[in-house]
Amino acid sequence: MRDPSQHILFVATEYESGMRPYASAIIHAMWQPGDQVLIVYKRDDYLHDFDDLPAHCITWISYPATKISKACFRLRPARVIRAIEQLIAGRDISLVYSLTEELVLATSVTRLQRLCPLLYTVHDAIHHDVKFNSLIAWVKDRLLMALPQRHMLRHCRHIVTNSHEQLTLIERNYPDHEVHYAPFPTLVNDDILNGKARVQELEGVDDGYLLFFGNLHLYKGVHLLYETYLAHPELRRRPLVIAGSGYIYFERRNHEQGVIFINRYIDDSEMGDLFSRAAVVVYPYTSATQSGVTSIASYYGKPMVLSDLPFFKQTCEGCEGVYFFPSGDVEALAAAVSQALDSPGTSTRPLFDREYSPQALRAALSAIIAKV
Repeated sequence: MRDPSQHILFVATEYESGMRPYASAIIHAMWQPGDQVLIVYKRDDYLHDFDDLPAHCITWISYPATKISKACFRLRPARVIRAIEQLIAGRDISLVYSLTEELVLATSVTRLQRLCPLLYTVHDAIHHDVKFNSLIAWVKDRLLMALPQRHMLRHCRHIVTNSHEQLTLIERNYPDHEVHYAPFPTLVNDDILNGKARVQELEGVDDGYLLFFGNLHLYKGVHLLYETYLAHPELRRRPLVIAGSGYIYFERRNHEQGVIFINRYIDDSEMGDLFSRAAVVVYPYTSATQSGVTSIASYYGKPMVLSDLPFFKQTCEGCEGVYFFPSGDVEALAAAVSQALDSPGTSTRPLFDREYSPQALRAALSAIIAKV
């Protein structure tokens, strides 16, 4: 347990998609009386995520609605900076814990660190490969994501990551930083646990499909899974469900019978229906720094096919029901999916119980916070 006089300000300015359960899990694991939480939210239903904590300890700031106000917010979020400064000054804060990269604070992070130590979570030490549908989208990604990401990494002295590979990379490139490792928190939240909503696009679809879940980005290798599925008749005996929002960056075939795209945001309440009906979950990433996607699949005990990237292997190697293939090798991908389908009844739930324990997360973060 942390010293009761040492209070933390938890900050999450990108409280959306996978960052939302990530931040919520850590806040709930580490919160103690006197702590403060600052969240920038986009949806009103998120306002109930911390109903179990004292309301006066939560500061909610709504994300701007217009294009101009969004641009101003990305360049300098005056309300967020002012709120952080006021909370540090008035709430006896000993540490600011940045949970969701906080790229909007890039222009002010040096000044904020003069007020209070900051523990910065690095999700992506190397910017992901993303394929865009326009030059404008590419420029926005460089200016609003890649450059601030690099700036925050360079200027934040105290860093925590959930990837051993990233730990080594940051230590090598930034020897003056203090870098710490903590296990990745589970993305399975109460909305997933209690969710009963049906996925409308899967009405009438037989159970036992192949499933990819996540935002559609080049580095996640969705194009490899799509091409592999269409090229192998033995896989096409069951549907392939590609569930997640984003620009479909690869060329689709005229004859893609069996492929079901659910190209939208998947609500947490739909996760139970989506995952429980799948036969195998496939993550054919071509690069990955850290990710919690395996926590959801393993919670439901689903066999998984994973590319042999260091982060996946460090987390899942040796676990029954997990099948690896060399990243980018479509023939090996097809073979691994077939192997997973030929091993029914194998559950990956022990992986969830071992890797995503709240107790292990709390112990690791408590030790890191004590050092900072």
